[in-house]
Order: sequence, then C-alpha cells, then structure tokens
Amino acid sequence: MDQKIELVYRLKNINADEGVDIFEIAPILMDFGNLIKSASDVLGLEQKIEVKVKPFKDGSWITEFLIHTQQIRTLLMSPEVLAMEGLLGLLGFTLPNSIKGVATIIRFTKGKVNNFRKSEDGAVVTYTDEQGNKLEVNAAAHKLVQSPLIQQNYYSGVLASLEKFPAATEVEISIKGEDAEGFTEQDRAYFEEYARTELLEEVEQNATIMSGVYIKPKRGSYSGEEKAYSFVLGENVIWPTTIEDQAFLDKVKSGELRLYSEDVLKVDLEVIQKKDSSNRLITQYAIKKVLEYIKYEKPHQFSIDDAFTDR
Repeated sequence: MDQKIELVYRLKNINADEGVDIFEIAPILMDFGNLIKSASDVLGLEQKIEVKVKPFKDGSWITEFLIHTQQIRTLLMSPEVLAMEGLLGLLGFTLPNSIKGVATIIRFTKGKVNNFRKSEDGAVVTYTDEQGNKLEVNAAAHKLVQSPLIQQNYYSGVLASLEKFPAATEVEISIKGEDAEGFTEQDRAYFEEYARTELLEEVEQNATIMSGVYIKPKRGSYSGEEKAYSFVLGENVIWPTTIEDQAFLDKVKSGELRLYSEDVLKVDLEVIQKKDSSNRLITQYAIKKVLEYIKYEKPHQFSIDDAFTDR
C-alpha cells in the first residue's frame, strides 16, 4: 500500500490570470522534485518517490507534489521521525518543533555551514555561527545539509522562484492542510551563500590538546557568553576559538575579570583540524581549561617628585 502526500508549493502574490512562463517555472519544479528525491537517496531510504504536478487552483498559483512511497515505515533511526513527514521536516518543509532541519541550519549559520562539531557517538552535531552561538541538530539533518545534492537543488528548487518571479513575495511549502513554511526575500542571501559554500563533510578529523600554552586576547565580546573569540598564539591569530572553561567564563560575566589585549592566559588548548578528499582544510580551537590568568599591569611612570617622596 502506497503512501500519498500532497505537498503544496505556492508562490504568493502571483497573478493567476497572467500565469507564469512555463520555460521559467519548469526547471524550478524539476529541481524541487530532485531535492526531495535526493534527500531520500542521501539518507539511504529504500523507497520509490514519484513527483507529479497539478497546475493552477482557485485564483492562486499552486503546484501540488504527489509523493508516493512503497512502504509505510520508519525512515530514520530516530523515534520522532516517521515516514515521509520526517523527511520533509528535515528539509524544512513542515513545522514539527522537535526537528531542526536543513532550512533551520542554513538560517542559523547564514549559509556558512562548515563550522560544526560532532559528538563522540556522531548522534548530535553542533553548528556554530559567526557570533559563536550554537545549534544542536541530529545526524540526519547534518548529513542532508552537507550533501552536494541537497546544496545543488535547494536554492534552484525553492529560492530561485523569488529571483525568477520578482512579483512573488514568498514561496510557501507545506503538506496540504497544514501550516506552511515560508521562504522570503530575506532568506535568499543565506541560501545563496549556502549554494556556494565549500562543504566539509566526509572529512578526516584530528583533535590535539596543547597543554599549558600562552595566548593573548585579540577580539571578541568577552562578556562571559560563549562566543567565537580570537586570540594571539605566538605570531598567529587563532579563530574561531570557544571558551569551555565555565568557571573562567563566570568570572568574566560577573565583571571580576575584564580581558584586555595585553593580558596573558595560560591554557589547555584543543586544536581541531578537518580535511576533506579535496584537501580543503578548516581549523577550530577550544580553550578547555584556563590554568593561569596574568593581568596586564601598566608600568608606573616615575616623576622627579617621586624620587624625593621617600626621602
């Protein structure tokens, strides 16, 4: 028994009487269909998906995708993700609160999806944005967002509609009868960035602890929040660097410590390097423990009067 899901793809503010150029919309719909089918393939799901299109409907431009699966079963090794709804949720086309999917990751990182770290068992992946904020996602969402197939088809199948049809104010995608996920012009820059980002999945990863090294603060909010700081190590600037010593962060947050560029920290520093098959590299740093904090003391400038003060 096949499962049929009607997925509504709607361009808001398109005049249904005028329609759209078939040669403009057809490649977009093909890429959208390929996006869904590719997601199934990337996750290794044993199912057949057919994508069919119904054209115009009741005064607004709506295309419905009929997705047939050969089996009704759990598609992912995750208790909250069932059948096709789970796959669409991971892509970002449904709105289950428990799933942080591809669209969530792209918006969170503003399309720069190459700053991530896996848990030891690989079940949870933590993404870090340019401000050092963190987002935890499951392994399936991570695998999708790091796939060149998803990267290739996401922008061209969804956000390209806003580029091709300037009158459209939003692309809405939803399972028929449910709330829609909207993609607006504000999203387009993030998804464009994602489309050109070099993906670093399927990489060799090496983590090294450097014990008792001395570093100096260079740039960051240094407010006690866990942000992407930069420090100076020898002659090199190391970025992005996170601080994982909570006791030290608490002192900074309370104002007990105020980091200055001439302060010196003795730390245990973790260096994480990732390399893919094309030898593209990314390096991240984490301060595991602050062993010593050496506050900068401005030298006292002696005057002639000081010379006679103690006499």
